Amino acid sequence: MNPSLPDYDQFNDALQMLSTEIDAAELHGQLCGLLCTHDRLQMEDWLRLSLPELDPTVLSGTSHELFQAVMQNSQTGLSSQDFGFQLLLPDDTVGLVARVEALGNWCQGFLLGISHAGVSDIQTLPGELPEIVKDLLNISQAESFELDDEEQDEAAYMELVEYVRVGVQLFHEEMRGKQHIETVPPGTQIH
Repeated sequence: MNPSLPDYDQFNDALQMLSTEIDAAELHGQLCGLLCTHDRLQMEDWLRLSLPELDPTVLSGTSHELFQAVMQNSQTGLSSQDFGFQLLLPDDTVGLVARVEALGNWCQGFLLGISHAGVSDIQTLPGELPEIVKDLLNISQAESFELDDEEQDEAAYMELVEYVRVGVQLFHEEMRGKQHIETVPPGTQIH
């Protein structure tokens, strides 16, 4: 049975207690980027690459279970044929500006995750993946958001989330035959 994706705030609080600079959305994005390029990723690999300052042995039972649940849910969601994959983002009780910012952080994390896994030249990716990566890069770099019509802005946000969710699932599907993980030197840029 696949554990459910933990609540964004619960996971974010666990990260803050570990004194990390990263938020739950960005860390989940990194995890998904790594999972898209490596089916046999272990939690220790994810934490070593995404939170190099963290000693994984300091994770308490509850925190360890939370990280494990995020990883297992994401692995199963990406691999399932029922499109059950979900992004770890704040729920709709949070203001739209904060949710859009979290989506940008998620995309930034995903790009960092695929970079950690050795993807440095997106033009070598198969099919529509170069375009998807460019779109995720654009979403991650958006700095300010003009919100005029709450209903229209909410609908646009939901469309973006769905685009990212489906794009990441497509990325995972296309990369299935190329699972490997290798770290790239810090500062390597995605072209």
